[in-house]
Amino acid sequence: MAEQKRKRLEKNGLVLAYTVAGRTEAPALLLLHAIRNTSRLFDNILPELAKRYRVIAVDLRGHGESVKQGPYTFEQIVEDIRALLDAEEVGQAAIAAASFSAVPAQMFAAAFPERVAHLILLDGGFYSLRELPGFDRASTVDRLAETRFPAIAAAGEYYAVRYGKDGIPSSLPESELERKEDGAYGYRLPREAFDGYFQAYATFDKEALFAALKCPVLLLLADEMTLSGETQQRFFQTAAAEYRQKVPHAICQKIPHAQHLLMLTHPRETVEGIISFVR
Repeated sequence: MAEQKRKRLEKNGLVLAYTVAGRTEAPALLLLHAIRNTSRLFDNILPELAKRYRVIAVDLRGHGESVKQGPYTFEQIVEDIRALLDAEEVGQAAIAAASFSAVPAQMFAAAFPERVAHLILLDGGFYSLRELPGFDRASTVDRLAETRFPAIAAAGEYYAVRYGKDGIPSSLPESELERKEDGAYGYRLPREAFDGYFQAYATFDKEALFAALKCPVLLLLADEMTLSGETQQRFFQTAAAEYRQKVPHAICQKIPHAQHLLMLTHPRETVEGIISFVR
């Protein structure tokens, strides 16, 4: 198993916590997690990826052990990514980004095309939240900011029901949660970060961003048929088809029966998709 090292970048008020694994001389692969998660989201697939790549998995701003101070914008995440790659002396990397982080990953690729060899979007970044049927930012922020678990173990049980007990890294719930004033456990990500990131996901310029992408792109999709409502199923089918039209050089693949967090429900297929595309 490749050695893993936990590191911290501290510079001009920026603090980013991240894990590095794999050979220093191997091609770099940057992993970006979903909202409210942390780099621990990838713990179950990181060892396999580290056999081939120099893997860097980071806690994004506001998440996990990284800086809690804003601004909570996609533009700031782009700058944080650049600072991290500079600190690790990585000139060019493949980037695999889950859910909301797939938008700033594409923004980074558009702004610094020479630094992105391949871009893998893990069921995110191919639509705007303002288009998503039934999405309401205020109520979603309230729900997530006010979520409470009586204990960290209870959060693990909640995740296991949704994603299967074998797919949840043991380190993930604890990395996401902190004890609140009421004695229960809630997400570390501040309310204003939920609000800022959801706003960014709802208002980014899809047309300009998608048109600016030049690097090889893989859109690795969950199976929309795992969703209960036909309206959302049709939305994701349509959104993926529109992305293929707007980014004609992108490769789109669906993992049958996979849920949104692909690396939890289908880790083997996620790893195979990344390796096959980057190779």
